[in-house]
Amino acid sequence: MAKLYRQDGGWAWAVLFSAFLGHVIFIGMSFTFGVYFLVLRDYFDSSASLTSWVGSLNTGLLFGGGPIASVLLNKFGCRFAIILGGLLSCAGLLASYFATDVYHLIITFGLTTGLGFGIAYTPCVVMVGTYFNRWRYMATAIACSGGGLGCIIFAILFNKATEAYGWRGSMLINAALALNLVLCGIIMRPLETKATHIKVPIFDASLLKDVKMFMFALSMIFWNIGTITIYFIVSDYLVEIGIEHNKAIYLLTIIGIANTIGRLLAGLTALFPHWEYANLWLYTISIFCYGIVSMMFNVGGAYGVFAVYGSIFGFFFGTQLGAIANVIIDLFGMAKFNNSYGYLMFAQGVGNIIGPPIAGALRDYTKSYFVSFFFAGGASVVGSVVLVIIIFMHKSSKKRTFEPSPAGDPMLTQQPETHKMSEL
Repeated sequence: MAKLYRQDGGWAWAVLFSAFLGHVIFIGMSFTFGVYFLVLRDYFDSSASLTSWVGSLNTGLLFGGGPIASVLLNKFGCRFAIILGGLLSCAGLLASYFATDVYHLIITFGLTTGLGFGIAYTPCVVMVGTYFNRWRYMATAIACSGGGLGCIIFAILFNKATEAYGWRGSMLINAALALNLVLCGIIMRPLETKATHIKVPIFDASLLKDVKMFMFALSMIFWNIGTITIYFIVSDYLVEIGIEHNKAIYLLTIIGIANTIGRLLAGLTALFPHWEYANLWLYTISIFCYGIVSMMFNVGGAYGVFAVYGSIFGFFFGTQLGAIANVIIDLFGMAKFNNSYGYLMFAQGVGNIIGPPIAGALRDYTKSYFVSFFFAGGASVVGSVVLVIIIFMHKSSKKRTFEPSPAGDPMLTQQPETHKMSEL
């Protein structure tokens, strides 16, 4: 008989560590592409818009690969998906060493490595949600905080590695680091329970008919357009206005530090179990706040002012990311978490793909990042407004579940407590 790995048991902490390390790698590498953006644009003498496609496709597929990851984990399990993602991302980074133009990097770093990260990302989040019950909110926040730490580490590592070995040599180092995702996958042992398993469909079409799903996905597209744009352009912007290159890169580290703190604090909603919308309001307010700060980068002066803006932006972005998995569980239920998370990550990927190229095109056309920052901040604010509509929609639908309703109406017969876990 297979060994029993129970929820909230000892092995759950090994799974949490593995997911944390995974976030360090795939979030850290993707979100600090801004370091390479400066180097690659100068090396290949390419436009800001074209160069941004390398990083935007990488981060886009990190999230946009969610549906593919959901199919793989439902069919073959989380362990298989994470190991496959690690091997694919490693291969893409190795191939990047041989790139001779930006288009090659779009295929290797952007498409191949990004897809590998995407296949590994969703299972890491799902496994933490599966292994933890009582402390799920706190556990997912801790796992996601690895992304903030990754941004701190890789902002420094990418800069030092490119200075010492060139951007090609740094890609080889990145490939070796990405291979550690295979080890993360090996740790992800399937959770066995004594309860009868509920079969999870490989593709759940019912979620695509949910109005809340559509609205939430729309919000995700908007705020992702805003956030990834800031990560990609802020260092280049600081260099353009005369700030030293190393200081400009270090701002990404400052953002990463604040981001890590915000992700960890997001887990404190676990202390308020009776506040039903705690996660969703934290998520919504955070998006609005960093959207406003994104537009304020245009009115900065001294480096210290930008450091303050970066700290505020990173903190609120962190609290939002630390809450995202819990919000999805609250809205759609643990039983549908695999598929709902995958579908929503696809929407997140769409925003990541289209944001930086648009911001880069605006910069190429106006010869300034002034409009790009307003574009980024405005997109995030719109995303927060959509979420406010979702909150009132959800409250209204829950009230109606206690009233007599026509048979067969899914909006009127849904269960009010979707945040409680069902066995997977």
